[in-house]
Amino acid sequence: MEEAIMDYNQKQLQILDTAERLFAMHGFHGASVRDIAQEADVNIAMISYYFGSKERLIEAIFLKRVMDVKNGLDELVKNKDLAPLEKINKLIELFVAKISDRPYFCRIMVRAQATQEGVPTELIHEVKKQMYDLVKKLITEGQKKGAFLGDIDTMMMVNTLVGTSNHVIISQNFLKKVWNQEAISEEKFRQQLKERVSNHLKKLFKVVLTDER
Repeated sequence: MEEAIMDYNQKQLQILDTAERLFAMHGFHGASVRDIAQEADVNIAMISYYFGSKERLIEAIFLKRVMDVKNGLDELVKNKDLAPLEKINKLIELFVAKISDRPYFCRIMVRAQATQEGVPTELIHEVKKQMYDLVKKLITEGQKKGAFLGDIDTMMMVNTLVGTSNHVIISQNFLKKVWNQEAISEEKFRQQLKERVSNHLKKLFKVVLTDER
């Protein structure tokens, strides 16, 4: 998967960001290459030159965002200074922040899993497996050091992290209304949301991993 990632120039990033927003708003089939070109202020030929097709474009978006998260998690796994539970807490903070800061991609990811629209199923499965493997490494490390319980369902831990984060982010408008936070700015609410979700998941994971409250 890493081989598919490249350093994009400013024009390519402009196309990717625009396409990400339009795919999130209108779906893969609802956003045309012409729409993307118009919004990104480029011509269709440039999109074809850089990405080849709409299918390759959404794959590029998917891979770029996922690898951004994965690279951060890889660094966390290699960290020798943090205790096992500290690593889990950092994992939660990193993942929630990435999801919160990329709400359009979050919507694409949720839609792709529900409808298999645009993104190949095997790519989604590979992403899930890599996420599982990384979390498994952190949990296994903690178990070897005696910091975590032996009977941990890693897949359910991953599902809890990803599912909770995704659901909260795509429900921001509803939550803002329910929590009576409609008067505050989007940026301030997003920051509060990140902290609230992170703190909740940290408490939950601590109980599951250590049986401590």
